[in-house]
Amino acid sequence: MAEGDNRSTNLLAAETASLEEQLQGWGEVMLMADKVLRWERAWFPPAIMGVVSLVFLNIYYLDPSVLSGVSCFYVLCLADYLVPILAPRIFGSNKWTTEQQQRFHEICSNLVKTRRRTVGWWKRLFTLKEEKPKMVLFFYSLI
Repeated sequence: MAEGDNRSTNLLAAETASLEEQLQGWGEVMLMADKVLRWERAWFPPAIMGVVSLVFLNIYYLDPSVLSGVSCFYVLCLADYLVPILAPRIFGSNKWTTEQQQRFHEICSNLVKTRRRTVGWWKRLFTLKEEKPKMVLFFYSLI
């Protein structure tokens, strides 16, 4: 049992290290988003509500076409290219402290754990769907 736990811990550490390496350019942005999502300041919740409301109000008002959705995808791809280049200049990457590195490691570890849980629930759902389709149909009818 302990050997399985040790292997799982090592696999989690390897996945976390891999994710940290992949997201290294996004580190400053992720730390700022983490502060906002943890509501470190009193005005963060109203700001989040305002931004989300504004986005959905714009979508409702502009009524964009499918082509606009595709162009938004291209904007996200452009952001994925530009953020690792611009983030060090904006946030000052030379000021990266051990506390920030530790918090970045915790964020990446939580992301890996969340992905594992989601994949596990997804596999369980499909296993249940294959083994007991009537039960799944019953659960779908409750929703």
